[in-house]
Amino acid sequence: MIFFLDYWGALMHDYNGVVKRNPKQLTTMIQKGVPSALRGLIWQLLAKSKDAQLEATYAELLKSTSTHEKQITRDMSRTFPNHEYFETEGPGQEALFNVVKAYSLYDPEVGYCQGLSFVVGPLLLNMPDEEAFCLLVRMMNSYEMRGHYTPEMNMLQLRLYQFEQLMEETVPLVFKHLRNQGIRSTMYASQWFMTLFAYKFPLELVFRVYDIIFVEGVESLLRFAIALLKTSHDKILSLDFDVLIEFLKNGLFEPYMNDSSLFIQDAYNVKVTPKKLAQYAQKYQAMIQRQQAEHAAEESLKESNRQLSDHVRQLEGSMHTLNKEHIDLAKELITRKMEMAHLQDQNDVLSQKVTDLTKIVDSQAKEVEEQFKGEIENVLQKNMELLKKNEALEDQMAYLENLVIETKMRYAESENERDSLSRKLSDMRKALGMV
Repeated sequence: MIFFLDYWGALMHDYNGVVKRNPKQLTTMIQKGVPSALRGLIWQLLAKSKDAQLEATYAELLKSTSTHEKQITRDMSRTFPNHEYFETEGPGQEALFNVVKAYSLYDPEVGYCQGLSFVVGPLLLNMPDEEAFCLLVRMMNSYEMRGHYTPEMNMLQLRLYQFEQLMEETVPLVFKHLRNQGIRSTMYASQWFMTLFAYKFPLELVFRVYDIIFVEGVESLLRFAIALLKTSHDKILSLDFDVLIEFLKNGLFEPYMNDSSLFIQDAYNVKVTPKKLAQYAQKYQAMIQRQQAEHAAEESLKESNRQLSDHVRQLEGSMHTLNKEHIDLAKELITRKMEMAHLQDQNDVLSQKVTDLTKIVDSQAKEVEEQFKGEIENVLQKNMELLKKNEALEDQMAYLENLVIETKMRYAESENERDSLSRKLSDMRKALGMV
């Protein structure tokens, strides 16, 4: 016992030196358990979370208002409701509210998630709230816990995948039984990884889990998860869905209620190597990439189907319009045909009338011709006589015209003679002096 306490005292005095001299001894001592009185200090030392500047940031964040405050307040009564430190309106609830609220402001993408309260609770039972805030920030960033609470929960999904791979390898019958019962790890193990087993497990077990996490990382949760299934292997195989789900959530820790060291021992009997976890991570990433490619292909297909559906709707609209136009044209064609038939009937009637009238006209023309034939011949005879008379008159007129012309010429000659005689008479008078 003296050596045990001396080791932790030496570790706090010269952490780097002690770990460097014998790194395996730290793991051995952690497995035995950190002294309760020193646990808070050791956790901060292992995580290297002490940060005066971050503590000042925490104090400033407490002055601000978070959009998650109502939800945080609502969840306070559900977090460790049976622990005296976290009684309603007690100092524990105030400290818990402050740390969770401050973190929701410090990391807006994560904001607030109910599981965070169960992670912070064990910290507050071992250190002041400002130190708990600094350690929480360290756990979220350096221990890769942040991915358990982001909207995509990518690290949580990876942890669950690694857990199922380990389960299939180490407890295959349990794995098969759970699959046959339709139980997936998301239905019971998510709360283990999101709350570090603090949601239902006794705090003494939770503290021991935290001890290991700060040395080995969050991956050590996989050891504990598999150990729980191995310990209750036969019982799990004997249960069906409803009872089995309840047992996985609330009954797995019962074998360790009075012996937390046994829980640690069983966890370390589970072989989980970094190389194996890295292989699982590669398989998971390949699966995610494949799913993303399939999802992209599916989305592309959906988009193509949407475009085709739109095109079909457009064609249906066009077809509807064409059908309507076709019906209208058909109606108009029928109307035109009926009009043409009516006009044809009228034409036939008129043609018959024309034929009848033609016959009548032809008949009347012959009658008229016979009736007026004699009169026409008389008129033609008279016309011939008139033509002859006219020709005689024209001959007479031509004769008279010639006679007039001749008379005019004679008159002109007589005028010339008269003018000549007049000049001669004038000359004679002049000669006789009679002028």
